[in-house]
Amino acid sequence: MIKELSSVADANQSFEWGSGKEADSIRTLTSQEMVVAVQNILKGHNLEEGVWVFGYGSLMWNPDFKVVEKISGKISGYHRSLCLKSIVYRGTPDYHGLVFGLDKGGSCQGMAFRIAPENVDSELQRVWRREMFAETYIPTWVCVKTENGDVYAITFVINTKHEHYVQDLDLEKVAERVVRAEGKCGSCHDYVLNTVKCLHQLELRDPVLEQLLTLIEDPHISV
Repeated sequence: MIKELSSVADANQSFEWGSGKEADSIRTLTSQEMVVAVQNILKGHNLEEGVWVFGYGSLMWNPDFKVVEKISGKISGYHRSLCLKSIVYRGTPDYHGLVFGLDKGGSCQGMAFRIAPENVDSELQRVWRREMFAETYIPTWVCVKTENGDVYAITFVINTKHEHYVQDLDLEKVAERVVRAEGKCGSCHDYVLNTVKCLHQLELRDPVLEQLLTLIEDPHISV
């Protein structure tokens, strides 16, 4: 059974993202460097209404930062992919899991969150500590098409030059990793299932994830 999204989110609300010896082992950015990185990505952008962040994986069901508005939407030019090795949050160095990144090509449905103007600095720092301590992603501005019009948001595109980037994995091999890997934040299995459930609640479907869902429920693939 899939855990309720609320219980999963509650369990991680106090989690210190990017902290601990496991995170330090792959850290490439200091706290001060992340402060500067946030300042740099905001340069030249109108912040009167705050900042939007586009989530496509666990950010959808466990954002763990303060938001004042959220809406589902779609971006073009990138697709959701389990293309990043996880040796901390959803796996270990001995048996890595896989987490989502945005890879080039296609499109992706997800959730856009708006951070209020007065909270932009503090809340984006929270996001950076979670997503960017190891520079596995490249923060990127994208256009999110929503039912209320276009919004411009920051999202996290996979860093294809990072050593933990993987591509073109056979879906059966992905499924095997998903059902067996586990890290500081829990199992890769829960991570994927909660993402699928969140999409279903939004009445969205990701064809590749639907295929993967069938495979990870196959009794021949066991933990």
